[in-house]
Amino acid sequence: MATLYENTLNFNKKMTVTNTGGNLSTDAGLVLVKEFLYSIGFEQLMEKELHFQDSRLLPTHSNETILEQLIFQLIAGYDTDASANILRHDPFFQQMLEKSTLASQPSLS
Repeated sequence: MATLYENTLNFNKKMTVTNTGGNLSTDAGLVLVKEFLYSIGFEQLMEKELHFQDSRLLPTHSNETILEQLIFQLIAGYDTDASANILRHDPFFQQMLEKSTLASQPSLS
């Protein structure tokens, strides 16, 4: 079977967009959002412009990574914080957000 289209992503060189089947995800459209955010320097904008008053002791996840995870969850239609408990072990979300473990519901609340 011939590949009609294949493209390596800028934000994560290990991921490719292709139509050959293989590992599939119903949330794959988020790759385009992530690629757009990467192209406009969204992570750098967050670090520069967002300032959190954080009273957490020994946080596992930065507020910026929690915000990014929440944005992607909402765009994908996971509109409750409880969805984070399922998505934190989702291979697609982990690879897209480049973290081995994502934030759980208590971290998002």
